[in-house]
Amino acid sequence: MEGKKNNYPTIVITFDPLPKTFFSNTELPSSNITSPYTRAKRIAALGVDILIEYTFDHTFSTISSDDFVDSVLLGLNPKKFFVGKDFRFGHKGSGTPEVLKQIGARLGFETYIFEFTHLADERISSTRVRQAIYNGDLRLASDLMGKQHEMCGRIVQRLNDYKGLFVPDAALILPPAGEYWVNLKNSTNKYFTKAIIFPTNPFIELNIDQATINCFSKDRVTVEFLHSVSTAVPEENELEIANQRHSILK
Repeated sequence: MEGKKNNYPTIVITFDPLPKTFFSNTELPSSNITSPYTRAKRIAALGVDILIEYTFDHTFSTISSDDFVDSVLLGLNPKKFFVGKDFRFGHKGSGTPEVLKQIGARLGFETYIFEFTHLADERISSTRVRQAIYNGDLRLASDLMGKQHEMCGRIVQRLNDYKGLFVPDAALILPPAGEYWVNLKNSTNKYFTKAIIFPTNPFIELNIDQATINCFSKDRVTVEFLHSVSTAVPEENELEIANQRHSILK
């Protein structure tokens, strides 16, 4: 990482809600891909020293590009900025990466602009990931993100000896209603099972036996979506089922 190499603290700036979500009413329902907790955890895992999350509201949206630089960026005493090609800042997106580069040349910081990344000759973007999940194309979503779509939460209720209710920590985008193969994980265990998403219910029903419920119900857990039940179970997962249940029951 550039900051570690030069002994600089590394800082990531994010916004909640996303500016695109704030300005648009055409986003898909529950369009967040990750919760703030998961996002912070993943950023920390990259070795980032500081995460700053600004609340993007009407007042923030009216800040001019010059004021954004003065009040938000310069206070960080920046040496280098890394931004995407489509990065915009300031009122009505008047600030561009090229503008930031010009300002940096005057004030003493460098700006590096990342080009878009493509998959199958199409740009990888959060919008494309959302649409893939919304359409139930979990394989495409995984290919775009480099990992499975997942959400953190808790198992809040046992329906019977073989089912429990999982409640996500935050409203995140879900695949269409139906049955899915998932991995249920906590800090020490992973359990392959089936999840059911209902059309209007924010809860997710998990097929999970009593011993496993006891193992997972005390902690925050992660549900990692693999693929629809209508897709054949990969052979390696069939082998995992018995091994995981054996380790949990030990």
